[in-house]
Amino acid sequence: MNHNVVTMPNDILLGGVRDLIKEGRSVIIMTRGLSMLPFIEGKKDSVLLEGRDAVAPGDIALAEVSEGKYVLHRVVAVEGDTVTLKGDGNLRGVEICPSGAIAGVVREIRHADGSSTDPGSTSQMRRWRRWNALPSIVRRYFLAIYRRLKHITI
Repeated sequence: MNHNVVTMPNDILLGGVRDLIKEGRSVIIMTRGLSMLPFIEGKKDSVLLEGRDAVAPGDIALAEVSEGKYVLHRVVAVEGDTVTLKGDGNLRGVEICPSGAIAGVVREIRHADGSSTDPGSTSQMRRWRRWNALPSIVRRYFLAIYRRLKHITI
């Protein structure tokens, strides 16, 4: 099978993704970056995004956190119309946006080896809660070792 790969700036690509999701379509995008390690590996895993009326803690969402700046991070809190997101691989720092800035939610993570994961499944949510409960120093060392073993570069 012949695949054409096109790379474009995030603000253009993800703005288009947002529009497609608003039309009721599902969209698959390749991920970039390290902020969602160990659950999503940038440049190797892709995600299937869909629209959803509301998000909840534990959801992985594509959000426009400032004009033209999108992140694919985990929802850690929802208070009224305010959504707080944080990358699983980020030790500190969060993004805050209105719920209307959520472009879509990850329904499936497609891994480089051909397997896929439902991030909302009971087992994946349990893994995320355990990961999140670890002290940040433990996560920091785990991520450093993980990147070295997987040969992931920043």
